[in-house]
Amino acid sequence: QVKLGGDIAVLRGIMKHLFDAEDYNPGRVIDTGFIRQYTSGYAEFEQAIRGTSWADIEESSGLTRAQLLEAANLIAPKQKIITCWAMGVTQQKQGTEVIKEIVNLQLLNGAIGKPGAGTCPVRGHSNVQGDRTMGIWEQMKDEFLDALKAEFDFEPPRAHGLDVVKSLRAMVEGKTKVFFSLGGNLLAAGPDTEVIANGMRGQQATIFVATKLNRGHLTTGSLSLLLPTLAHVDIDMQASGQQMTSCESTTGVVAQNKGVLEPLPGQMLSEVAIISAVAIATLGDRLRGDWVGMTANYDRIRDHIGRVVPGFENFNERLRQRGGFYLPNGPRELTFKTTDQKAHFSVTQLEKTALSPGQLVMATVRAHDQFNT
Repeated sequence: QVKLGGDIAVLRGIMKHLFDAEDYNPGRVIDTGFIRQYTSGYAEFEQAIRGTSWADIEESSGLTRAQLLEAANLIAPKQKIITCWAMGVTQQKQGTEVIKEIVNLQLLNGAIGKPGAGTCPVRGHSNVQGDRTMGIWEQMKDEFLDALKAEFDFEPPRAHGLDVVKSLRAMVEGKTKVFFSLGGNLLAAGPDTEVIANGMRGQQATIFVATKLNRGHLTTGSLSLLLPTLAHVDIDMQASGQQMTSCESTTGVVAQNKGVLEPLPGQMLSEVAIISAVAIATLGDRLRGDWVGMTANYDRIRDHIGRVVPGFENFNERLRQRGGFYLPNGPRELTFKTTDQKAHFSVTQLEKTALSPGQLVMATVRAHDQFNT
């Protein structure tokens, strides 16, 4: 069994075996032609792999040299390799470094930019990548902000905001006033429930937009609103008729979604309607954009998206195609947005976890049926 935090060591051990195999069978294991044409940084990377001792690899990975050879033998004769990983790789101290090492393995085998090969991150939620694509990030690049400015005639904030962890810290330290949640259960998902709860209670207002109840809704600020909203399975009727939304899969496919169930009776609003109403009430005379019209017909939102977000040109037309459409993917076309237009090998650090007597390393796992974490 792989040690917790031993992923880099496992990948490094596999690649060290591949280098050994290449020494015995030159040109038969490592795709040197691909490396010469499409990559840079190979010499430094090779030196780092070959220079890592088997003792360090075995200690850090929890696997033996022989076990790692079994894995390498499965990979060595293959040129079409897809490496999939989930949140266990992503959400850890060296998450980025592990993914860089996965990419190193793919490049070593020339397993990028061809059918049946590539990287496949499996996210923890169906549309989490779609959120990022639409600009939900605290560090959006200037190109995106410039396009947003041109489309809606306002100046978007350029200063970087706070990620989730920094937001929680600011909340706990009393530096924030309002918590507005579009779904989820941040209280339960966070790393220290009681500390986060105290931060929530210190807010002037907590607003929860939710499709289902969870205990996080019971931990509130001075003022609290719980706004029920339509789920993606509910029929969303607006002034122009039934609406559809879209979802971006983990493989970069954008497809439409239409609800099929009658929503609960009463004043259930869609998330779009809620956000638009908040914008209208908050901004007043400073309002930019036809928020009423966008609520009435979501096609109008997608028209804006098509002019702001690269890859979404003719959004409405393409979304109605059977199966949706693929977003642009540079590496799939062997196009790399780097200074030299090549894929870069990375040199990562092999960290050792040294435990003192009485210390324990533990990992949590996420079950498939954990809605809202």
